[in-house]
Parts: sequence; C-alpha cells; structure tokens
Amino acid sequence: MVMETGAAASNSVPERPHAPSELEINRRKTRRALPALLTVFTLGSLLIQAFNLVFQNIGDSLSMAQSASLISTLPGIVLGIVCMLYGTLCDFVSPKRMTMFGMGALILGSLLGFFGASSFWMVLIGRMIQVAGAQVSGSVFVVMSVKFLPAREKAVYLGIYNAIYYLAAAIGVFAGGFITSFHWKYLFLVPLIAVAFLPTLIRNTPDVAGMGEKIDVAGITLFAIFAGLIAIFFSFQNPWLLLATAICGVLLGIWIAKAPHPFIGKDFLRNKAFMAVLLLQFVFFFFNFAAVPIYNVIGENLYGLDLRQISIYLTVVYVVATLIGIISGPLVNIFGRYRTLLLSALCMVVGFAGSAVLIGRGFVVLTVLACVFIAGVTACYTPIYDAASDALPVSENGRGIGILDLMLNISSSLGLAVYSALISSDTFQAGGIFGVEPGAEAASSNMFWFMAAVSLLAVVLVVVFRKYVTVQRPGTTPEPVATA
Repeated sequence: MVMETGAAASNSVPERPHAPSELEINRRKTRRALPALLTVFTLGSLLIQAFNLVFQNIGDSLSMAQSASLISTLPGIVLGIVCMLYGTLCDFVSPKRMTMFGMGALILGSLLGFFGASSFWMVLIGRMIQVAGAQVSGSVFVVMSVKFLPAREKAVYLGIYNAIYYLAAAIGVFAGGFITSFHWKYLFLVPLIAVAFLPTLIRNTPDVAGMGEKIDVAGITLFAIFAGLIAIFFSFQNPWLLLATAICGVLLGIWIAKAPHPFIGKDFLRNKAFMAVLLLQFVFFFFNFAAVPIYNVIGENLYGLDLRQISIYLTVVYVVATLIGIISGPLVNIFGRYRTLLLSALCMVVGFAGSAVLIGRGFVVLTVLACVFIAGVTACYTPIYDAASDALPVSENGRGIGILDLMLNISSSLGLAVYSALISSDTFQAGGIFGVEPGAEAASSNMFWFMAAVSLLAVVLVVVFRKYVTVQRPGTTPEPVATA
C-alpha cells in the first residue's frame, strides 16, 4: 500500500466553508420576513380605505353623525406621526422588537374596536391604535429593505411597497359596495389574519439594534410633536396650531443645535446629497394629494358624472399606478435613478399639460392623461428613497426614511392647500388658453398648467442634482453616468 505524503493528504481534505457574516444572516432573515411584513401592511392599508368608506355609517349607527369624520381624520393624523416616528426609532430599536410592538398594538386595537363597537369613542380609540400598529410593519419593511438588502433587491422592494398604497386604493374603490353590505364592526377583525404570520416574523425579523447609540428621547419626542402639529394643522387649519407648530419647530432646531447627542447630528444636516433628495421629494410630491380631488371636480362639474361613475375611472388610474409601482424597482435597476426620475418628471409634465389643453375633449381622454401623470408620481418614489438611503450611512437610514415620510406628508398637504385656494379663485376661473371656457373648465385647466409648471421645476432639479441622485453607498457598483 502506498502512503500519501503529508502535503498530499492535507490537500485532499476539503476546506471548511466560511461561516456567514452577520450581514448575510440578517439579509437571509430579511428576505423571509419581508413578505409577511408586506401582508400585514397591506391589510392595514386596505382598512384605511374601508373605514374611509363607512365612517359615516359608524357615526349614524352610534348617534354621533356630526363627529363621524373623526373616524377618518384622527387615525390619519396618527398615521402621519408614526410614519416619521417608527422610521427614526428603527435606528435605535431592533426591527424585531418594533415588529412585535406593532403586532401587539394591531391586535389590541382590533379587539378593542370590535368588542367596544357600541361606543363611538371606543371605536375611535381602537381604530387609532390599530392604525399605529399596522404602520409598524410598513416602516420596518422599508428600513429593513434599505439597510440589509443589496442595491438591486432594495429598489424592487421599495417599488412593491409603494404599489401597495395604490392597490389598496383600487380595491377600496372597487369593493366599496361589498364593504358597506355587512356590519362595519367586522372590519376590525380583518387584521387578525396577521396573527398567522407571527411565527414567521418572530423567527426571521432581525434583532439588531443601534450600535451603542442611546435613544434621544427628548429630541425624538419633540420631532413627534412637531410632526403631529403639522398633521393636525393641515386637518383643521387653525392659526393657533400654526403658531404652535412654528414654536415646536424652533425648539426642535435649538435642541438639535445644542444637545450633546441629538438624534439628528450636524453631519446629517450638512449631507448635501440627502438634502438634495429631500428637496426633490418636496417638489415631486407637492400635488400628490390633489390629483384625485381635481379629477372628482372635473367629473362632477364638467361632465355631470356621479361618484360611482368617477370611481370606475379612478380604479383604472389606481391599477396603472399599482403596476408602475411594481415595475419601478426594475426600471431603476435597468435605467438608473437619474433616468427614472427624469422620465417620471416628464410624465407628470405631459399628463398635467395635456389635461390642461384637452380639458374639454372627454373624460376618457382625461383618464388616459391621469394615468400618465400618476405613473410619473408613482415611479419617482423608488429612486428617491433609494438615493436617500445611499446618501446616508446605514446606521442613519431609519432617520432618513422618517424624515422623508415627514417631508412627503408636509409637501402633499401643502400642495393640497394651494390647490384648494387656487381652484376656487376668481383669477383661475376668469378664463383659460386654447379656447377653454371661463368658469369651472378654466379653473381646472389653469390648475393643471400650474401643476405642469411645478413638474417642470422637478425636471430642472433632477438635472441640477444629478450627481447627488446617483450617489452610491460605499462598496456598491457605481451607477452609469447619464447624459442630460
């Protein structure tokens, strides 16, 4: 028998595979947890649409008709606050703990609303807790995507997340008759479906907290109050609320400047790339909340359509937005952020300007143009959030997402206020161009021209901030340079 030499023997022994890194472990867990998180978030989004349809029924059945709108308004305010808060907290608290808190709140709110269905205030409190709990899954979904996934996967999941909003809106419009056909209290039980996903979430959601960072309780509390006051002001538009918002904003600024360890440091505020993306988001989403109201006004006042007929057309628009949201991630991966943003802004310009010119050519034509501009609004979400996450260190991605969410709500709410003021102004109703008749037709056409002008500003800003839009996280493949 021939004996192997020591060198030969050592060469014949297979090498042990390297143990996966912590990042790779969290990446695998994230891929398993994201579908469950997305399902919970989808249920929460569907319920927002459902309760917006039945809030008046709730008020009538509980002899609180005059206060019925609170079922829609106050949970909406809560949503605006927690979107910002949860994203920020994800930099300090592990996604697993955040998710378990959210699931607990979702279940508590659901049971409280169902078993307290005989009391308007119990229903309202249950609904607010339910909304706060459901949004945790959405915020954790986004933060986990940008923190743990590779660039190409990150863009895909951001697009899917954005698509869920429009999918919920489409289902809400389409299923309105079905939703109102049974007792509203059973809507509170729908989120309990999420209990089936608890084992998956417990097993796979990463349990990774901020590396040695302490939570800036005072600063984050001020930030939450500031976000809450903004949401309340745009809902009730009281000058005292505006004053309180300004004072809170000043106090927050002082805290960030003077506190020894604020949750937002000076380097964060000096980050040119992130601030450029934040400005882009403000302009892109300025008329996000106004797109549907102007559509309803045109349908009712110019074409004599009832709400049911308008809803059918709106469903088509929402379906297009959902599809664009789904493919926006692959679009970013193929064309890059710069080209995708440029295409988005141009779609908005074409959609708004085309609607201004063809305002009297039929509601079908306007629906097609609405699909064009909603495609632009939808497609810009993924490259904006993708660019913002790469502009910041991974450890600050949660704060970045929180501030982006806050800016989105501020911009869209401000745009809705501007829309409401201009659409009813005598100047806009006096007359239009290209043969547009004075009155409601002129007001809508001029409003579309104004929206197109803001969208054109978005085109300019995308070109100006091209280098910031294409910034890449260290260690990733640079985005190809695009020519203007």
